[in-house]
Amino acid sequence: MDYMLSDVVYHAPWLHHAIAPALLEWVEANPTHINTNRHYCLQILANGGTDPTRLAALASQQIAQANDPDSISWWCAIRVDCDPVNGIPEVEQWLSGLDEKDEATRAAQIFVTALMGGRHERNGSPNIGHFRTAEHLKSLYVMMHRYILAKEDINRADGGVYSPELRDDAQDARNRLFKLLSEIPGKASYTVIKQLIHEHPEPDYRPWMVQQARKRAEEDGDLEPWTAEQVSAFDKSQIITPATHRQLFDLAVHRLHDLKNWLERGNDSPWQTWQRADGETEMRTLIAGWLNQQCRDQYTTAQESELANSQRMDIWLHNTNVHSPVPIELKLLDKGWSGPKLCERLRNQLVGDYLREESAGCGVMLLVWQGSKPKKQWTINGHLVGLSELASALKLYWQSIANDFTGVEAIDVVVIDLTIRARVSNS
Repeated sequence: MDYMLSDVVYHAPWLHHAIAPALLEWVEANPTHINTNRHYCLQILANGGTDPTRLAALASQQIAQANDPDSISWWCAIRVDCDPVNGIPEVEQWLSGLDEKDEATRAAQIFVTALMGGRHERNGSPNIGHFRTAEHLKSLYVMMHRYILAKEDINRADGGVYSPELRDDAQDARNRLFKLLSEIPGKASYTVIKQLIHEHPEPDYRPWMVQQARKRAEEDGDLEPWTAEQVSAFDKSQIITPATHRQLFDLAVHRLHDLKNWLERGNDSPWQTWQRADGETEMRTLIAGWLNQQCRDQYTTAQESELANSQRMDIWLHNTNVHSPVPIELKLLDKGWSGPKLCERLRNQLVGDYLREESAGCGVMLLVWQGSKPKKQWTINGHLVGLSELASALKLYWQSIANDFTGVEAIDVVVIDLTIRARVSNS
């Protein structure tokens, strides 16, 4: 049977989808018969498209009836691989409840080797991969460092012939958890690596975490690569059509700064006309109209598009090549917006509502001062700021809460002062 299943797994992958449903029914009906060939059975089930929730339930069933700690560790890896939200806390609770330190260490070693794979194929579990997110990887990495201590690692640097043991595989698997984490691009991985600077259970690792956080930030700070078509288009017209959400966001910010420069400094600035705009609706129409005129077929604009929760974005920029639009939240400062209320709207409306979609990570807050009232100041994060410092203050406020919103990559704030163009130089 062992050889037959091996041949099916490695030489007949086209058969997995056909036999997986029948195999799952047999395994669920005969839970005590799977352990002899569990590796091959699970490989066929996973490759055959079995729902991970069914595999997670199967793992829970096996854990509940198993008496052998080694088998429990292996099935815990399946559980975490398919359902990390529930599986990781369950593993942590189980390991902490083991009486003997050596028993907990061995259980952790078998678990992480099965989860990540060892030198021998049968040590590993099928790779569903649901645990491969920044938060889950951090939780697993910290937990494994508590039970597989770095000071007890085997050093094979002296060379010579050796036969790898469970401990070798386990410490390699533990280290690969962080390697996976550090290779995930974006804010989520940077945030949890920064947390490890203070939370790593082994203090000697914390300075190294500082280096890794800086490395992740440097890599994420690079501009997104352009496609060949974008390079060609830029050569011809000095513009590119955005292909990603971040590129669409960067374009939106550039356009709004162009609008700000035109209204505040342009020789043909219609600042007086825009000052007379009565209310947010009229101002929104003026801004959306200008953005449409400047689109150059790179985006389209929409006003007050309704979301699933009945919220309406003031303005959004959309491109058919990009899954999610970029929202622009407009506020007229003359309408009595206080500093705390602007912070609340940035946090709850722009970030909390408009950027809830998984593929939407960037947004803009656009503030317009019409000058209908005397100049005022705003309290942002306990500091009193004027109009010229308001954008910077709100960006600093966003930085102070950004770690709470790991799915949001970038927020920009643009302030347009419609009184600037009326001023006369004294020099």
